Amino acid sequence: MRTLLIVLCTFYCLFSNAQVDSGTPWMKGLKNTKANPLTFKEIVDAGNTYWETRDTDVKGSGYKPFKRWESFWQNYVNAGGFLPTSQELWDVWEAKNSQKSQRRSTAVRTDESDWESMGPTDFLNRSTNSANLGRVNTIIVDPDNSDVIYVGSPAGGIWKSTDAGATYIPLTDFLPQIGVSGIAIDPSNTDILYIATGDDDYNSSTSVGIWKSTDAGANWQQTGMNPTNTPYRTSEIYINPDNTNMLWVATSNGIFKSVNGGDDWTNKQSGSFRDLKVKPNNSNIIYATTNDEFYKSTDAGETFTQITEGLPTTSGRLFIDITPANGNLVYMVASNSDSTYQGIYKSSDSGTTFTQMENTVNIFEGDQSWYDLAIAVSNTNENEIYVGCLNVWKSSDGGDSFSQLNQWYSRTESYTHADIHFIRAFNGSIFVGSDGGIFESTDAGSTFTDLSPGLGISQFYRISVSKQDSNKMAGGLQDNGGFGRDQQWSNYHGGDGMEGVVDPNNDNIYYGFTQRGGSLNINTNSGQNGSTNGYGAPTNEVGNWITPLSINKDSELYAGYGSVYNFGSAGWTKISDTFEANIEVLELDPINSDIMYVSFSYYDDVNSSVHHELHKSVNHGVTFSLIQDFTSNITSIEVNNNDNTILYITTSGGDGKVYRSTDQGSNFTDITGTLPNVTKNIIKHQPFSPTNALYLGTSLGVYRYDDTTNDWGLFETNLPNTDVRDLSINIPDYNITAATHGRGIWRSDLQTEALAANDIFLIAIENPISMQLNCGAVAPQLRVLNNGQNSINTVDITYTLDGGNEIPLSWFGAIASQATAILDLGDMTLAAGIHTLSATTTINNDSFTNNNSAEITFYVNETSETGTVNMFENTSDELIVINESGDVWQRGTPTGTLLNETASGTNVYATNLSGNYADNSKGYLVSNCYDLTTIANPELNFQMAFDLESDYDVAYVQYSTNQGVDWNVLGTAEDFNWYNSSLANCANCVGEQWTGTDSTLTPYSYDLAAFSSESNMIFRMVFHSDQMVNNEGVVIDDLFVYGTTLDADNFQIDQISVYPNPSKDVFYVKLNNSTPFDLRVTDITGKVVYTKKQINSGAPFPLQMEAYSSGIYFLQIEANNQQTTRKLILN
Repeated sequence: MRTLLIVLCTFYCLFSNAQVDSGTPWMKGLKNTKANPLTFKEIVDAGNTYWETRDTDVKGSGYKPFKRWESFWQNYVNAGGFLPTSQELWDVWEAKNSQKSQRRSTAVRTDESDWESMGPTDFLNRSTNSANLGRVNTIIVDPDNSDVIYVGSPAGGIWKSTDAGATYIPLTDFLPQIGVSGIAIDPSNTDILYIATGDDDYNSSTSVGIWKSTDAGANWQQTGMNPTNTPYRTSEIYINPDNTNMLWVATSNGIFKSVNGGDDWTNKQSGSFRDLKVKPNNSNIIYATTNDEFYKSTDAGETFTQITEGLPTTSGRLFIDITPANGNLVYMVASNSDSTYQGIYKSSDSGTTFTQMENTVNIFEGDQSWYDLAIAVSNTNENEIYVGCLNVWKSSDGGDSFSQLNQWYSRTESYTHADIHFIRAFNGSIFVGSDGGIFESTDAGSTFTDLSPGLGISQFYRISVSKQDSNKMAGGLQDNGGFGRDQQWSNYHGGDGMEGVVDPNNDNIYYGFTQRGGSLNINTNSGQNGSTNGYGAPTNEVGNWITPLSINKDSELYAGYGSVYNFGSAGWTKISDTFEANIEVLELDPINSDIMYVSFSYYDDVNSSVHHELHKSVNHGVTFSLIQDFTSNITSIEVNNNDNTILYITTSGGDGKVYRSTDQGSNFTDITGTLPNVTKNIIKHQPFSPTNALYLGTSLGVYRYDDTTNDWGLFETNLPNTDVRDLSINIPDYNITAATHGRGIWRSDLQTEALAANDIFLIAIENPISMQLNCGAVAPQLRVLNNGQNSINTVDITYTLDGGNEIPLSWFGAIASQATAILDLGDMTLAAGIHTLSATTTINNDSFTNNNSAEITFYVNETSETGTVNMFENTSDELIVINESGDVWQRGTPTGTLLNETASGTNVYATNLSGNYADNSKGYLVSNCYDLTTIANPELNFQMAFDLESDYDVAYVQYSTNQGVDWNVLGTAEDFNWYNSSLANCANCVGEQWTGTDSTLTPYSYDLAAFSSESNMIFRMVFHSDQMVNNEGVVIDDLFVYGTTLDADNFQIDQISVYPNPSKDVFYVKLNNSTPFDLRVTDITGKVVYTKKQINSGAPFPLQMEAYSSGIYFLQIEANNQQTTRKLILN
């Protein structure tokens, strides 16, 4: 473990409200002073007023960063409505260390945690081009070794690579605050590093001063600018190359200078400074900028003079860069006070005068430069300039004109993710730091290489872990989408990822919200490859930045907008009345699904009062009643998993509390105990804990509480000092997972404690898997855990199928304490269709009975004979239909305007038999199971007509070889007689599909030779419509799988020739030997339409079919008591 040397220094204390930045457009005119600090509400109200007249949905508008800021800091608001100062945050750190020291000295409450990183540091699949790992604020390359790169992230610390970005290690996990916005390397001794801490762009972390390392980042010491006196924001830091004990740093309180290696600092120029540069080859000349002023020093930073000639009189933000290619040049990028593009300014006389360049192209592409803006000049070409705000732009003529290098939504070779915070040239390369990571170009911006893999800097909002398997989890990342893990990480939806939810009864199903509940994304493959289905918010609803999403033990999904909503096959259904404000926290009772809790805060204009209310429903969310009004925001609600009369609440601010109720919220007791004034983000109760263990995620790590100690102790070994936003506990694996806002996901074993004497935990019903399409009989199994001290020798089991009578079983054996076992229920032969299996396990003297039951829903599918055509005429021909949303796929007679034909008989399957399909619908028409091992040359066949909104609504075929556990798209648009579109960049497109209109029933076929070894092959036709414009849909008829029967007595494949096939009239049949043969032709109903006996071999036999209707026919040939069948297509 790296050591941290605390050097206490005496300095002057500067007041700073740690989260207020006067440079943001909505802060113009607001006064924030020590005597009269702004309240959080005043800042947010100013922002909301600013955004009332602006389009918040435009990319690059700056609205998203504002809402991120609001959401992040609302948990820090104290009872008075104020945000903490830097000094208050430092006091919390000191109190935490004091508690840690006291625990060591008194041996009280041993911390048994051992946290390890779970990533993501890389991921396999990307559902959206904008997904990556996390935000980077600053980058520097070792001047003596270009393979050594340091990367600073705003809430994830400084990282070091010694192999040019191939791998990284974190260096600052245990500093008081690990965000980094500036890095400097001593050019005379590159083991000496300085970092400016905090987040200088977005204030997701505050500065704790300037820290120094003398061993290349292995250990760090405070400098004279330390957590007790630092300005709230520290930015660029530079070392004098001619005197490396001299440093300058730009801060929110001015430009500070040190002449003794950081031991002491002096404020040389007051003001809120953001950028600073040292003139190449003349370290006496220093340039610096505030948001709207440019300063120059000619005496190594002793004094500064404001330069105005050629510069705008007012600006919103200014950034500068210089180049060794011409030391007299200074380039500046400027934004207007509303954060829009103002211009490029150039000085050719070392910053004495400036000229605005001719470029008028809006290279910002929006108005969020208050959040991210960067400029860099090539170190080899003085006319080569790079500017970044939303994307990266390049000028090759000194700023007179610019060309765009990339687009945030298109992952081309020049991709760098959206929102550019940093650009700099090192050794001829251009490095970019963005909301997605670090990127390098070695060819002047033509291409960029993503160097982010290996960085564990993800800013998670929430995490959900599978009840059965802690290696499966879903969560959301700031500006990088929703990520799912199943042994490995994948991105399964875009936007800002928010709440993630894993279905408790089928952990292959992951749900994920985007910001403000704008999109619900559902992935049925554990967040891995395969399609993710997106559904919009309920009509006229816009949720909070983090809109709560929760699922109960019965797999019912709920969300909190202005009301409580339930999501089902019909989409969103409003459950409750509308509250006074958007719901902030939604908690579902783990024992009784009728009970749920919500909390929200609002300002009462009539009485000029703020309310932070807790409401409860006992009727499944239909009605709610107010049960408590707290003094600050409610940050989390947790129902005890053993006894649902017990409820826990945490409230915001360092002065926030932890409360416990033993009567479902009627009364509360303060159990905050000796907790320091950390921000309390999330509280979780450990299920089936005899001591009711609680875990608390805070702004500085994790704490633990139980009924035996009645107080809180640190639970933080090896956990970085970063904000813990969410926790999830898994009992079978006995661990806890933490989502941090800056260092990704972490996991530790739970604290050991005495087990209950007797406890059996029914983890899951396995085999069948939930929602599996089983080909034939099923053999259900129960996976149980002995969660008690005593061995289990007998388990009584009862189960029901489809709500029928209870069936009792008894299991005998031996299950040791903490061991798992599989209990077999035996083979079951069930009718085709959907089934529900419920099971309960019972042992004598069971301490916890609410973990004894489980339920799954699954399908039994019929096996169909190959060659048998399903014309859908009878109820026995019905297929399984599964609807994710809407009501899709009906069997009957089509009567649409365009789609009104059948291929045979009177019935088809159609998305809608008599009209248009519904918007926002997705459904699956599932085939029977097929055994392809019994036939040669297998082929899928059906007839189809379609009328779909072109390039928005689609249909395609998927296949499964493992009874519906995994699905893949069958074929491509390049295959013969298959899809008509390969479009991939539409909302519902998978890259291979049918779309548009072809209203004539047409035979389609697909060669299945690649699947000849599959004995349980299933297909499904997928239909997916978007949110607007609908047509008549899809009609399917005459579905079958065809092939030549494999039998020792049958003809060899190469003995018969049939050509041409398809044909419009005549087929030629030739047997490649001298044996006479009989011939018979049947239609798809099995009706014989043509026979001919004793045809002589030799010359081809002309089979005349022009008199018959077009369609599919079967040709049967028999000779010497052997026979074979071929499919004929008559056009």
